[in-house]
Amino acid sequence: MPWGWAKPPGLSNGEPLYHLSRFLGPNWLTGSQQNDMLELLRHKVDDDGILSQKIRILGVALAPKLLEAHAASGQTYRNAQSFRWLRDAADDLVRNKAALITTAHLGEIKNEPHWIGLVFDLSQPTGKILYGDSFGDPIPASLLAACLWWMGEHTQAHLELDKLPIASQRDGFSCGMLVDNAHQHFVDPAIPLSKAGGNFAHARLTTFNKIGQWALERVSLPLITSSAH
Repeated sequence: MPWGWAKPPGLSNGEPLYHLSRFLGPNWLTGSQQNDMLELLRHKVDDDGILSQKIRILGVALAPKLLEAHAASGQTYRNAQSFRWLRDAADDLVRNKAALITTAHLGEIKNEPHWIGLVFDLSQPTGKILYGDSFGDPIPASLLAACLWWMGEHTQAHLELDKLPIASQRDGFSCGMLVDNAHQHFVDPAIPLSKAGGNFAHARLTTFNKIGQWALERVSLPLITSSAH
């Protein structure tokens, strides 16, 4: 793998490929790696005709943007160009009765480097906000308020708060992998939840291989050959 090369389009950003090495040990995963896993899930969903009609996936930028929008006035949210993608995402969700999957970081909310899973599920008769924290903690009040407000701007339906099934975490660095597993399980219940307290070495290696393979398939072979000379 050409470690110094930037990740190709279709992954989260243009970071060098060597950043993927964080998957290969007991490392806390950054927003870049979380977005890469969300991108893999999005490609899986997009390749399935049924899932692609009912599942939407957005990256880790969603939650902080929701908090920013909630702090602004309703008029600002409804008119500002910077919030247009939020409005479009919510309108699509309501119009198509779909479910939106994302990962959120609690750093600026609880001053805690911790990833959680978040799903806005409007695909069921009773809409739900599903929150999955591998430490078992409840959703922070500010995040819940922003989520309910956002949906309230686009639908009169009452959304219930419920738990997103997720395995328990017993270390300080596996939250990102557990969130990805919870999202995978939500999309395909045949994928089992991880075992509580596992070291997730196999899951990390599998994810690294999937992202690496996806990247290599999109890197120009002639360029790799020429760079070796």
